[in-house]
Amino acid sequence: MIQLVADGTWHGLEDYLHADVRKRAAISYIGPAAAELLDLVGDDMIVVDGSDAALRAGQVDPTTISRWHKAGVDVRTLPNLHAKMIHLEGGETYVVIGSANASARSRNLLREAAVLTDDEGLCAQVAEQLDVWWAESEPIDQTWLKRAREIYRPPAHVPAQRRAAPQPRRLWIGIGINDPVPVPPKAAAARENLEQRYGRGVVDSWLMNPGDERAVRPGDEVVLVQAGPLRQQPRRNSPISPPAIVARVVLDGRRPTALLVWPQGAEDGLEPRTYEQLLDAVDRVGGEIDWDKPFPARSPTAEAIRTLWGQRAARSARH
Repeated sequence: MIQLVADGTWHGLEDYLHADVRKRAAISYIGPAAAELLDLVGDDMIVVDGSDAALRAGQVDPTTISRWHKAGVDVRTLPNLHAKMIHLEGGETYVVIGSANASARSRNLLREAAVLTDDEGLCAQVAEQLDVWWAESEPIDQTWLKRAREIYRPPAHVPAQRRAAPQPRRLWIGIGINDPVPVPPKAAAARENLEQRYGRGVVDSWLMNPGDERAVRPGDEVVLVQAGPLRQQPRRNSPISPPAIVARVVLDGRRPTALLVWPQGAEDGLEPRTYEQLLDAVDRVGGEIDWDKPFPARSPTAEAIRTLWGQRAARSARH
């Protein structure tokens, strides 16, 4: 297994970091939130950059280091460390390699990414590199803690707004064909990766027409009208599904596939509406459905379509 954990990186790693495993890590920046994020206990080990320069820049929080030290964690300092990687060893072994510092800013504001994998070869290489850095580092003791408290300067506060959720750019009305043709292999693999990230039951595939990959883009919304297996025009009682976000567009052979992520709650009862209800909603605001052109995301027509479900469904998508 190899998985990219992006944007909500710390949230995506919670189940692994808070499991009953032995953790060994090398993370340069340690903020006050690191104790909560990493959940280190007595048998764990972490290497940080505990140099005077890092302390004066507010990059290593002495209170967090002291807490780990008292708990029996093997905390060590290695100047000029800039790595962010974690080795998790329990019933199974995983490693995390990425950009994320152990800080509230990283968790709440920054767009981070990390690779999570159980690949045996890479796990062994990470373990070996941690052994090297352990041997090159110095253990943190009471002398270090006393000096750290004296020279530490909290990082300067940088005003920043909480990262906003991506807003859909356009809303398409598409025809979903109940066709037994299997999803192409490349698209099926991409769908599996999305299901690992978002969960089963909230990812769907939309088999599009050749050339649609140049028009439909990740971040767009799609409302699918189910038209049966023979590609006929939808009937007034044809079901339509809640708006979903296009997560990826995959071209595998002649037919492109859009991979859709349904909004939070769709798997728990955002009921389908009918094509007739869709037509009525569009007509009430003076709109007209064009299968080849999307509605602007903030247009009255797009908003009228979303309100069929009593909410701006796709804007709460897990994206």
